[in-house]
Amino acid sequence: MKRLISVSVLLALIAASGTVRAETKEVRACDFEVKRRCVTGDASVTLVNGVVTKVEVNAFWCGGRGQPGYSCMLDSTRGEDKDARWSDEGGATVVANTSPFNPESPDRVKLTVGKHVSIDLDEAQSAGRCGAGAELPRAIVIPGQGKTCRVWLGGQ
Repeated sequence: MKRLISVSVLLALIAASGTVRAETKEVRACDFEVKRRCVTGDASVTLVNGVVTKVEVNAFWCGGRGQPGYSCMLDSTRGEDKDARWSDEGGATVVANTSPFNPESPDRVKLTVGKHVSIDLDEAQSAGRCGAGAELPRAIVIPGQGKTCRVWLGGQ
C-alpha cells in the first residue's frame, strides 16, 4: 500500500512539473553619447524566454546656449499598450503605433535579437514622441558585451 501511495505521489509530481515553466527574463541595455551632435541617451530591451516583451529608448538633445534641451521617448510593452500592435515577422519583432502623429506615414520599430540587439527606428515618427528640435535615432545596437550603444542619428 505504501508503495502504491508513493508511486501515485511521484506520478502527480511529474505531471505537475510538466505544466510549470521557469520564465527566463533578460534585460539588455546600453547608454550612448554623441558629443559632436550633443545627444545622450539609453536603450533597453526586455526578453522573456527569448521573446521581446518591452522596448525603451530615451534620447536627450542639448539646447543652444542658455536654452533647455529636448527629449524623445519610446516605451512600449507587449500586450499592455493599447496604441501599439506587436507582431513577429521574419525573425524580427515589429511594434507598430496604431495612433501615429501622422497617419499618412508608417510609425513602427523593428527589433532583431541575436548576439546583439538591433533597434531599427528608421520608420518611427519622432513627432508625438519628441520635443521641438529633437528626433529619435535612426538605429541603435545594444552590444552583447559592454554597456555602450552604437547609435546612428539622422543626417549622419
